[in-house]
Amino acid sequence: MAASAHARTLGIAGAACCLLTLAAVLLDPAAALRGWLAAAAFCTGAPIGAVLLVMMMRLIPGAWAGALMPAAEALTLLLPLAALALLPVLAGLGAIYPWADGAPLNGFQAGYLTPWFFTLRTIAWFAALTGLAVLLLARRRASAPIACAGLVICILFGAVIAVDWVLSLDPSFHASGFGLYWLSVQMTVALATAIILAPDPPPDRRPVLAGLLLTAILLWAYLAFMQYVILWSGNLPPGVRWYDSRSGPGWAELLWAVALLHLAPTLLLMLPWMRESARAVRWLATPVLLGKALECAWLVLPGSAPVDIRIGGPAFALAAAGIGLLLRATYPAAAAWHGRIGREARTGEAS
Repeated sequence: MAASAHARTLGIAGAACCLLTLAAVLLDPAAALRGWLAAAAFCTGAPIGAVLLVMMMRLIPGAWAGALMPAAEALTLLLPLAALALLPVLAGLGAIYPWADGAPLNGFQAGYLTPWFFTLRTIAWFAALTGLAVLLLARRRASAPIACAGLVICILFGAVIAVDWVLSLDPSFHASGFGLYWLSVQMTVALATAIILAPDPPPDRRPVLAGLLLTAILLWAYLAFMQYVILWSGNLPPGVRWYDSRSGPGWAELLWAVALLHLAPTLLLMLPWMRESARAVRWLATPVLLGKALECAWLVLPGSAPVDIRIGGPAFALAAAGIGLLLRATYPAAAAWHGRIGREARTGEAS
């Protein structure tokens, strides 16, 4: 009863935050909806990245799978709620994306960047992820081939969605490596969330979780830095303009905050006594999540046309809190459902 009351309180608080964010649309639709998009991009990273994590754990079993698999599998069941978080974005495409508001486009972009096709791709993305999650939970004996095919689908389709959600805010900007960089963001969000939600592992598995978090941060840093180096060294106007719009007053400080929120856990995770403490690893995953939230704001809020940060910033904070609280409130039900699906799947396979 206490747990259900706590979940209900979180859900009410989350719904209130979401309603306040949507109310801000009346003041400035572009700023409020851009803030919602940044929050949705961050919060949906947990269930989306969890699908990738589960598929990797099915193909690479070991101590990490035993420690994280239940939490990661339960996170995948939050995909329907994550899909609902994109509904305000789909409803307000014209206020968020310049191409949806009549901006001139070239031949390919004119056919690709259309509201109905954007919506169709988003729906197909969540349908594919949900289908993979259901198959991975219900068909455990066939999980290896499902995971192999699913990883290929997710990496290719995930790169497309990264272009849709983030890069198409500035249709003149192109980056071939942005898809992998965006997937690394979502994977890190999912891993940090799973570490926070998972029960304390046995002492021999605690350094594994620390090593995974450290590896995820370093991979993200490599992909983010390499994209910057390649685009900046090319000295092409669209790439320079994209980074320049995110290096002005306020945005540069925000990027420094993102770097520090990743650098501090990285250095601390190198200490043996920190790696051996489950509580310490869980606490270090928290600033990483905060850094990822600020990174999503840094990626989305500037866009090709600046928005009123006095509305976009609070809208992002409220929407991130609201969607996050709703996902957290739903997680216990998802975990219980995950346990029931697992028992039914094992019974079916045994018979």
